[in-house]
Amino acid sequence: MRRRTAVTRPKRMNAEDRRRHILKTTVSCISQFGFWGFTIRVLADAEHITEAGLLYYFSGKEELLVEALKYADHINQIAIAEHLGVTGVTGDVLADGIAYHCDHGLKTILQATVETNANRPELVRLYTVLEGEALSEDHPAHDYFVTREDNLLKEYTVAAERDHVADPARTALQALSAMEGLQLRWLNDAREVDFVGEWRALADLIIR
Repeated sequence: MRRRTAVTRPKRMNAEDRRRHILKTTVSCISQFGFWGFTIRVLADAEHITEAGLLYYFSGKEELLVEALKYADHINQIAIAEHLGVTGVTGDVLADGIAYHCDHGLKTILQATVETNANRPELVRLYTVLEGEALSEDHPAHDYFVTREDNLLKEYTVAAERDHVADPARTALQALSAMEGLQLRWLNDAREVDFVGEWRALADLIIR
């Protein structure tokens, strides 16, 4: 008698949970393949649903990209706020920066950001991959990253003023540039980089 093989069926989800799960999977796919490299079919297969089923929740790749970025920003912003013990943050990084809800300076906020990101390499990879792709003006995330950077620099300038640096705007730009460069070195598996420790040393040079 032939033995039957048990088939594990995906857990049934409500619409909100399914959307959230799709976005989480989208983050994973884009961080590996970039926007141009990932497909609806790969994403649907990973979710154990049909392409038509996936497109019931999202209209296509471009909407998935924007919503995945918003999702990533949200969970990361909330995690950094919790790390700092800051309340009232909604997670909308484009309009609701942590610096506007606390009295911390830039050095403290960025240290918490790095310590949080050190536990989320997939999200860091997502931003690193997409920021490179989105340098092209025809990339669907180009405007998103331009706006995101403008808002981050404004927030970081506010925070840098609390550190009493000579030029808060310049310090904000230098700190963001240094952090993004260090992240790239850290993501390179061929190098062993102490992300948190090296950032602490860089921050002491930039914010003083």
